[in-house]
Amino acid sequence: MTLDREQRREILRKLERLEKVEEEVRQTREELRRAREEIQRLRRENERLKTSAPVLAASDRTAEAGGVPSSKTFYRRPVPRGERRPSGGQFGHPGHGRSRPTPNAPSVQVALERCPKCSTKLGDPLDSLHRMITDLPLPALLIFDLEVFRYRCPGCHRRVHAEPPLPPNRQFGPVLAAWIAHQRMLGLSVEKVRTSLSESFGLSISEASILALEAWVADRLDGEYARLRASVRAASVVGADETSFRINGKNGWLWVYEHLAATVYQIAPTRGKTAVLEVLEGFEGVLGHDAWDPYDAITTADHALDPVHVNRWLERAEVRHRVEPRRLLSEAPAKLTSAGHPPTELLGFVDTVRSIYREAILVVKDRARVSVAERAQAFRRARRRMAALLKIEWKDRDARRIAKELRHRRRTLFTFLRVPGVPYHNNGAENAIRQGVLIRKVSGGRRTWIGARTLERLLTVYRTCRKRGESFRDRVLTMLIGAGPPLPSARPQS
Repeated sequence: MTLDREQRREILRKLERLEKVEEEVRQTREELRRAREEIQRLRRENERLKTSAPVLAASDRTAEAGGVPSSKTFYRRPVPRGERRPSGGQFGHPGHGRSRPTPNAPSVQVALERCPKCSTKLGDPLDSLHRMITDLPLPALLIFDLEVFRYRCPGCHRRVHAEPPLPPNRQFGPVLAAWIAHQRMLGLSVEKVRTSLSESFGLSISEASILALEAWVADRLDGEYARLRASVRAASVVGADETSFRINGKNGWLWVYEHLAATVYQIAPTRGKTAVLEVLEGFEGVLGHDAWDPYDAITTADHALDPVHVNRWLERAEVRHRVEPRRLLSEAPAKLTSAGHPPTELLGFVDTVRSIYREAILVVKDRARVSVAERAQAFRRARRRMAALLKIEWKDRDARRIAKELRHRRRTLFTFLRVPGVPYHNNGAENAIRQGVLIRKVSGGRRTWIGARTLERLLTVYRTCRKRGESFRDRVLTMLIGAGPPLPSARPQS
């Protein structure tokens, strides 16, 4: 069959259109393949984020301590129902009240010359009523001239003078510096400190001067900070924790090491073992912490895993399986948040882990003395029950993951039973890290590493003074003034 010219042209046009359609189909298939790969990648990333350490640490009570903003808390605990304990002093507990103050100012006498009823002139009073009033002195600035006498030595013929109590070119005194450092540790920003000085004392001061006074205090506390930092290695029990802390917009980390006599802060550019080794290398006591791997670098220590962090893993798994999260010591049954079959295997795993920990913790909780034999018996039972639980081949992914981590850290699970004096929680370090979180929320971190160095020294001495019941301002004044000549001080005016 012979085709004419027009038929051949039509066939060629159709072939061209067919090639274009085939090319469009090929491109569509390629885009579909890429979209499917992207969906799979996003699913894997979503699963990774759901099981990441910050999310595992995020509950409504511990998000702040775990370094997770409250806006990113993964879930909220259900409000406990039932009768609440009444506020105030509890029945059977000794009463508490403010101790009676000792007067340090002239008394104020209120007399009456005539009767307010009939205007008759009154004589001597029959008796008097006394009431102790506590007030603040009116805020006022103390401005004085610092005069340093200079002499000509008759022996060497040199001009000499006494060392002034303040550094050269310092225009503000130590009391003001101590006050500023204290306000900063209470969480006030530089702008609010400046406003408070202006409105309360009428003092106009720049932000740079406030930061300079803060740095002056930190420099004088450098020796005290070194001693407190060295005391961590000599302690018998230390609790550690860490949270993010940006320096000039870049990632940094705030570490805290808390023991019976001190609280020490460290700001480092890393969250790895390098920061831990700087403070704890050679430590031979008990180190309480979460499951963050860099703490394992302290091989000389006896480690204690915080059960509260273990419960956060369990809570996170419960939320993933539509179960309301429960507390570590709670015996409440599981409650589903939506319809469907209950996750029987996971609930069995979670309930058993909590049961083992609950039985172990109640041996030492709120008990001043526990015999060695009772501790040993409870430790053997807890270890035996946990070993039997971890031998099971769990099919549930969350149960399998948590069991693997517990198996890896089985020697650290019940240290609080094995070693007397070790708390079953890490609340001390968790509470101490919140001070840094508060400052992070106010300022967003620090602009320079010099500012970070200032902060870690002030925080360390401040929290240690609070732990020991000492005055932070008095400690700072002692370090600033030293053994130099006394400076004038303002007294309350009657």
